[in-house]
Amino acid sequence: MKTTLYLLVGLLASVTVAGNIIHVDDDDLSRLIDPFIPGDYAINHTAYRQALTLFLDTNIDVYAPNSTGNFPVFYFITGFGGIVPAEAHTLLLSQIASHGIVVVAVWKLGSPETSFDPAWFETTVDFVENRLENSLHNQEGYISDFHVDYLHSFIGGHSGGSHVAVAQFQTNCLNYQGLILIDAVDGNSPIPENITMFVITPGQKVNFTVPTLQIVTGLDPVIGPYGLAFAPEELSGRRFFDAMTGPTWYVNATAYGHADLMDPVYVELNEITQFCPSDPSAPKEEYIQFLTGEIISFINGVLGPVEKCAFFDYLEMSGLVGINTENDFVSNGWERCSPLQCVLTPSSDLID
Repeated sequence: MKTTLYLLVGLLASVTVAGNIIHVDDDDLSRLIDPFIPGDYAINHTAYRQALTLFLDTNIDVYAPNSTGNFPVFYFITGFGGIVPAEAHTLLLSQIASHGIVVVAVWKLGSPETSFDPAWFETTVDFVENRLENSLHNQEGYISDFHVDYLHSFIGGHSGGSHVAVAQFQTNCLNYQGLILIDAVDGNSPIPENITMFVITPGQKVNFTVPTLQIVTGLDPVIGPYGLAFAPEELSGRRFFDAMTGPTWYVNATAYGHADLMDPVYVELNEITQFCPSDPSAPKEEYIQFLTGEIISFINGVLGPVEKCAFFDYLEMSGLVGINTENDFVSNGWERCSPLQCVLTPSSDLID
């Protein structure tokens, strides 16, 4: 099975080379910018490769608007703990960036176990905060009034990339404002006998408090023809939701599967190999729209929880752009529409 797993990863690389819910009036939502359509910004894509870039020991792909503005950062760690090449998610990441976000997709070929070390990610953060803006100005021709607002950053991941994001919060909040988990899986691979490290302990809370958006799919825990579930129920889903200590939104896109957020060529590859369960009749373009809208709504709500609190309603509604969802929310003591921040929780305060 392990050979099959890494053959797929290699193939991917080769192709690229709700309790306490308070709703606001619909009128408030109608006044918001629609997060479910492409944003107003044209996007540039810049690739930084580990072997060719000083001060960087990961690969990063930057999707950003070459426009006037101070743009917050969204770090996105790819699947298998950061092994899947970022270009597998170009459509999704470009649409997110079109709303005025500097998307930094992070990946690094190697053992997924190494990504559990928080230091694995720190050099990327250092590069983004100290060198990225100058690089985009000097080497990529970005206009002088373009700025990377790294003081307002978000971090998230897909599948096994989610455990990387959680591991970062376990040691330092840095400039992170929120956590975004998509099809989150704990452990270093979907093969149970090889999982030796975890970031969540069932029955215990994490040692940090941060607003969190968790998006799962209904087919995540389904066992495929290779005998694997890429998000086994015991390692995904509520395992993460129940462990969070800040306001947490849970969105289950019931008709979709683990690989459906990828670019069309990868979705087609997955349907041919049947590696991850997927419903061919479920429209993938609408799913990309939906994911973009949910992520942008979360980011806008966290950055402006008073004046943009209505964005949170989009995280609690089913049927948006035709995607049926099961939604849940837990406030964990947060007063709705009040300012949010990330804090580390002393271990003595953790609730078992």
